[in-house]
Amino acid sequence: MDGDARPYSPADARLTAILDSLLLGLGAVIIDPARHRIVYVNAEAAALINSPVADMLGKVCHRFIFPVAAGQCPITDLHQDIDHSERCVLNHAGEKIPILKTVKKIQFSGREHLLETFMDISAVKEKERLQDVLEMAGAASHHLGQPLQILLTSIEYLSRHPSEKQPHDMVEEMLKATRKLKAIIHRIQNITQYETEEYIKGKRIVDLEKASLR
Repeated sequence: MDGDARPYSPADARLTAILDSLLLGLGAVIIDPARHRIVYVNAEAAALINSPVADMLGKVCHRFIFPVAAGQCPITDLHQDIDHSERCVLNHAGEKIPILKTVKKIQFSGREHLLETFMDISAVKEKERLQDVLEMAGAASHHLGQPLQILLTSIEYLSRHPSEKQPHDMVEEMLKATRKLKAIIHRIQNITQYETEEYIKGKRIVDLEKASLR
C-alpha cells in the first residue's frame, strides 16, 4: 500500500491473500480510481513488469504500467467495460507487453477500487505473427511459382539450343511471365489489410488481390 493508506481490514486481507496466491502468470493490481494510483500489486504482476512491488505502489497507473494518456482512462473516463480484452502493459524498461486484461470494481479500504487482472499473451501474439509470415510466404510461393517456372523452362531450353532462332511463342510466354511477376510484386508492396484465402490441406495464404490496394 502507499504511504497514506490505512492497514488492511480483515476483508481486504483475505482478498490480498487470494490475489497473492494466484499462479499461472495471472497478474493482479488494485487501483484507487480517484487518484489513478496503484495500491496493491501481486507477485505475478511484479514479475511480468519486472519491477519490485515497492517501486510500483503509489505510482500513477497510466504513467507506469498502463500506457494511456491522462484523462483517457478506459474505465473512469471513457466508461468502457474491459473483460478479457487485448491490451498492453509497460514493463520496467518501458516496453509494451501484450496482455489479456479484465477490470472489475470492488470494495477495498472501505470504498470503490478497480481490480485489474491480466495475463501475458506475448507467446500467442508471437505465434500469430509467425502465422502471418507463413501465410505471406505461402502466397508468394503460390503466386510467383508459375511465372518463375515458365521463365526457367524457357531459359533452360534456349540455353540448350543457343543457335536456334528463338520461337516467337516462347518469347511471348516469357514476356507474359515477367509482367505477371511484376504485377505480383506490386501487389505485395501495396498490401494494406489482412485478407486470406483457402490454399491446400486446410492451409491459408494471403489473398494478394483483396489485401492490396486496387
